[in-house]
Amino acid sequence: MISPGFIAELLGVAFFMALTGALVAWLLRKVMGIGLVTSYALGITAMTFAGAALYISSQDGAVDYLTAWIKYAIGGVVGFAILYATSRRSANKA
Repeated sequence: MISPGFIAELLGVAFFMALTGALVAWLLRKVMGIGLVTSYALGITAMTFAGAALYISSQDGAVDYLTAWIKYAIGGVVGFAILYATSRRSANKA
């Protein structure tokens, strides 16, 4: 059974990934001039590796990198869905 603490941690990771992924995406759009959805995907992907590394550095060796990365990858998928759902895409789409 999935514990409520795990769900809360996953929600926190999803919001962390959405916020930091959006920041990295904004930087990528300014520097490289790529599209919105592509920059979101690249920003979230970059932050899955960085976020997992930050997480294990704060756990004092109690968590291995693969476990942390899987958790942050799941949070990244949810974070990408949040960013995609709240993004301002072209108004000309039918």
